[in-house]
Amino acid sequence: MKARYPSLCLGAFLLLGACETAAAQSASVRPDLGNPKMIDNWILDGNGEWRVLDGKLVLAKAGTVSGEIHRPAALAILKTEPFLRVTVETQLRMTAPLDSIRRDLIVVFGYESPTRFYYAHFGGITDAGNNGIFLVDAADRRRIDPTTAEPQLKDQNWHHVRLERDGSSGKIDVYVDDSVTPVFSAVDTTIRSGKVGLGSLNDIGEFRDVVVTGSRN
Repeated sequence: MKARYPSLCLGAFLLLGACETAAAQSASVRPDLGNPKMIDNWILDGNGEWRVLDGKLVLAKAGTVSGEIHRPAALAILKTEPFLRVTVETQLRMTAPLDSIRRDLIVVFGYESPTRFYYAHFGGITDAGNNGIFLVDAADRRRIDPTTAEPQLKDQNWHHVRLERDGSSGKIDVYVDDSVTPVFSAVDTTIRSGKVGLGSLNDIGEFRDVVVTGSRN
């Protein structure tokens, strides 16, 4: 049974890394998206423009892919200790024009640095660089799951996403809306643990109802 912890200790573990009690073993957090100042709870990586507004984390201006490696250009990484095992749930909505064929939003996990992390990419098409699970490891992003999933962002509606990651086994499963089986699945142990976040390769969108549950071991 999942343990419950006082909110003060829980917040300290997640945002300051200060709890060394049982809460350090397992924790759950729902980031405050009702206060614009709470953007400070996120590490903003890349050149996109982010804000917290009306209960949403909003990517208001898309990032531009640049630099030595091809990787998502706008990330918001939650300020936590690294997770070995983690579940990330959120609702996300693409706000880019529907005629943008390669529109996308992503969920980041195993984040160690701007050049080393995983992400699940939800896109309008499926090909080698879209709509699947990817690894950035000091090189251009690389797909690590089969190129077989149906496109997951074909509209501007809200979609519920759940990502489950076990860094010990390397197992990654991603569910969208009411899917009973994962829409994306992979096994990879290149990165065992890291922070989590949200973002886009090069588009705009919104996230709400973010819940992160995980453990450091």
